[in-house]
Amino acid sequence: MKRLLMASVVFCAVLVARAAAPPEYRLLWQDTFDGDKLNESKWTAVVGPRKGGQSVADAIRVKDGVLTITTYTKDGKHCTGFLTTKGKFETTYGYFEAAIRFNTTPGEWGAFWLMSPAIGKPLGDPAKAGTEIDIVEHRASDSKGKDIRDMYVINLHWDGYGKDHKTEGAKITPPFSAMPLPGEWHTYALHWTPERYTFYYDGVEKWTTTNAVSRRSEYLLLTCEITAEGWAGNCPAEGYGSLANSKTKMEVDWIRVWQTPKP
Repeated sequence: MKRLLMASVVFCAVLVARAAAPPEYRLLWQDTFDGDKLNESKWTAVVGPRKGGQSVADAIRVKDGVLTITTYTKDGKHCTGFLTTKGKFETTYGYFEAAIRFNTTPGEWGAFWLMSPAIGKPLGDPAKAGTEIDIVEHRASDSKGKDIRDMYVINLHWDGYGKDHKTEGAKITPPFSAMPLPGEWHTYALHWTPERYTFYYDGVEKWTTTNAVSRRSEYLLLTCEITAEGWAGNCPAEGYGSLANSKTKMEVDWIRVWQTPKP
């Protein structure tokens, strides 16, 4: 599955293109999820309540070279997984890319994103305070119950999450000629420089902006989250099924970060 390192390769019997990091960039950090357990020197599995669900360690599995985050229901509580590199890997600028397969259900969404530990501090200066950079957020439903599983969103958030909060983003729908987004492997990438953000889907540029460019170190996240109702629609009345039987999953084959060598 790691053959996606080539510019275009056969991946799960599908030709998938991926954007290349600039030629002067070098691989800085990666996880290819080999072995049979999470590499805890790279990731922390956050445990505890979050939004409408519970982040739990057993929702996260590494097997056969793939990280899987499963959303499930137990004793009336919706459970899922939340991974962060905070305190273990934080960096400024670079080319960030992951190969991800989403199987998403209303009420839940999966994401690959970057976060600043100082967002909103100070206000009005995202370069110094940092920006939440959502490379991909995938939902099955919007707040009105519309099926949107064939699209995803890119979002930026800065100046905290209160009355001064600001946001900008883009809704991305792959062309009809492409492989479907849900249930299929795709690559999602960000090229972050001191001047701009540029986002890619399967090697194709999808959105770029010069707004709210962070110039401080940020950490990586691979997460699934739950809302009982709202942004991602309503959770199923019957829940998501057990950990063993749930079909609601976010799978990650690999994640890599490239950066220019320091002088």
